[in-house]
Amino acid sequence: MTRRANLDAFLDPASVAVVGATERAGSWGSFIMEGLLAWSFPGRILPVNRNAPEVFGIKAYPSLREVPGAVDLVVIAVPDASVEEVIQDCAGKGVKGITLITAGYSEAVDEGKDKESRIVELARTRGIRVLGPNVSGTFNLHARFNGSASPAEYLFKTPLAAVCQGGYAFYDLLAWGHSERMGVGQFVHTGNECDLTVTDFLDYFGEDPDTQGIVMYLESIRDAKRFAEAASRVSRRKPIVVYKGGKTAGGARAARSHTGALAGSGAVYDGLFRQCGVVQSPSMELLLPLAHALAERPPMRGRRVAVVTMGGSWGVALSDALEQAGLHVCELGAGLQKRLRDLGMPVRASTRNPVDIGASGLYYDADLMVRLGEEIITSGEADAMVLHGVGRAGFVTEETPEPRKIFAEINKKIIRGFHALEKEANRPVLVAGRHGVLRSQEVHDVAEEGIRVCTRLDEIAWILRCLEWRSRRREGRG
Repeated sequence: MTRRANLDAFLDPASVAVVGATERAGSWGSFIMEGLLAWSFPGRILPVNRNAPEVFGIKAYPSLREVPGAVDLVVIAVPDASVEEVIQDCAGKGVKGITLITAGYSEAVDEGKDKESRIVELARTRGIRVLGPNVSGTFNLHARFNGSASPAEYLFKTPLAAVCQGGYAFYDLLAWGHSERMGVGQFVHTGNECDLTVTDFLDYFGEDPDTQGIVMYLESIRDAKRFAEAASRVSRRKPIVVYKGGKTAGGARAARSHTGALAGSGAVYDGLFRQCGVVQSPSMELLLPLAHALAERPPMRGRRVAVVTMGGSWGVALSDALEQAGLHVCELGAGLQKRLRDLGMPVRASTRNPVDIGASGLYYDADLMVRLGEEIITSGEADAMVLHGVGRAGFVTEETPEPRKIFAEINKKIIRGFHALEKEANRPVLVAGRHGVLRSQEVHDVAEEGIRVCTRLDEIAWILRCLEWRSRRREGRG
């Protein structure tokens, strides 16, 4: 059996037994059952509850021993005093994997490590791998499997996969990402890692045909050499974006009480990730935007960025952010500036870079705006381009004044036009504004079409910085 097939039970099981299944609101057994049902899991769902004949309308069994037939995955959501008995009950059931939701082990008590060792020994003698303890589950939306506590309504299927040593914060990111049309198609929470580790699933997703990029939240790495080998191998084919928690004294202390992790030196991890081709996110909030950009956008083969802005002050601030990220906002050549003037840019609009059309009224001429963008991005003078200032605040209703409705349609045409330039030029073209999906009609509507509008200057700068770094590394330019 291949290493990948050995972990299929956690992400593509044919049958799932939920030990501790219940309808009691707020309980882990309820969370897991609700997740399985909400995504219409096509396999067998087998609730185990000593006191209930059925759970959510599905026949329940008093113990795992009484479940008929083979079981691929057992999700354990009972107090730790009952866990070893449940593992013993797995004998003869063909169980391949256990997701151990139960907490109270090495992250919480001194004897927790010993208890984890006994769990691994019991499982291995039965040929079973263990995920956890202290986890919130896994999901694979490509297989309609949600064996996690993540609310189904906030899951947005994409070709990204996430491997995290923490769960709750990432669920928050998924809920936010859903409104921005970002998310992951697969998720694994590794918790205390008494058996399986983040490296096992990094390897798994590296071979997975449904995965085009990998997102990771890490507090520690158990086997740095093995991780480095896997990351180096996988990053050549797929982008890996990591947020490393616990790099400060306070963060390291929090990591010890969160997953029992020894966080280690931030500088050591920085060097490890750089050596392996892993992209580090500067914050949790940028994990998803960076991963989506690296998996979806064309390479950036230089550091020159052209900025087209609908407001001079934003152009100044964005130029600062880009330059501070190691990129260059270079003045456009005289020939290119003349061509922009010839296309129709008035004298009061700056052509130098940033190209500032804010006071000229050109944002009411979508065709001209897109022609200007095309002239810049195909000139050979820019490796990437950013259009900043799209999307006004507010939503359009029947009572909205007609000029605002007209502007919204023109603005969406501009956004679509610049978005199309990225594919035509095979260079990154980012569209940005201050208002997100939940605050702007234009941004909301283009998001429904799969067009993302960046809303933070640091997001723009880091996306381009990481695209350039990854392109340079993959092409052997440093």
